[in-house]
This record gives sequence, C-alpha cells and structure tokens, in this order.
Amino acid sequence: MPTCRLCGKTFDTMSELYIHLRSECGKIPRTRKCPVCGGRYRSIRFMKLHLINEALVDGRHMSYLIST
Repeated sequence: MPTCRLCGKTFDTMSELYIHLRSECGKIPRTRKCPVCGGRYRSIRFMKLHLINEALVDGRHMSYLIST
C-alpha cells in the first residue's frame, strides 16, 4: 500500500496518494527551497509542484514523499 512518508497516511492506489500530496497533506515543507535537490522556487506552491512532479521521474524525490 502506498503511504505518505510525511504524514503516515496510507492509500489504496498511487493516484489517491498523489491527490493527497497535491491537495491535503499539510506536512510538505513550507519553504521555497526543495529539501531533496536544493532547487529554489518563486513560491511555496511552485516548490510543492516541483516536489510532486519530480517524484514521478526521480527516485530521490519519490523516496522523500512515498514509502511503499
């Protein structure tokens, strides 16, 4: 079962987990700097989108957000 590493909530599918990360997980860092790669963004919203999108293609970002 996919689990949000930040808050511990579990989900039936990866889709549900990504929806959770995009809209309701309050544990994503409120900073403009990515905690994984150090990239800096204009807003917290852009950093959050970066973190979620990179998790789809990059193992480092994936392991920061998701434990299976």
